[in-house]
Amino acid sequence: MRHTYARKARRRSAAISLVLAGAVSGCGEPQPQRDVYASLADCTKDWNGPAQCEPVSDGRYSNSWYYGPNHYGTSWPSGRAKPSPNAIDALHSPRGSSVAGSSSSTSRGGFGSTGHSFSSGG
Repeated sequence: MRHTYARKARRRSAAISLVLAGAVSGCGEPQPQRDVYASLADCTKDWNGPAQCEPVSDGRYSNSWYYGPNHYGTSWPSGRAKPSPNAIDALHSPRGSSVAGSSSSTSRGGFGSTGHSFSSGG
């Protein structure tokens, strides 16, 4: 009987180690991201209209380019944000930032999904 207890204790400690390793490596909580577009037309294709698109004004990219809205998308195995189909780049957004002063949250699905934005009605 004592042998069985020791085996269960080892399994628990291995499971706890795996959970902690995932949390430390950043696998825990999804990070919001923004896509970068070379034109308003490309941004509009991914977000079904120009209302979700904002001209770049922070100096990170050309002033003629556009950001899409914050959304929870996918990442490459390296952890770098993966751009939407018509975007040329994607970057992780600071938590709590929003597009054009709105307080919206957008979820992106996987393979072939379209983006949807939900405003928190402020």
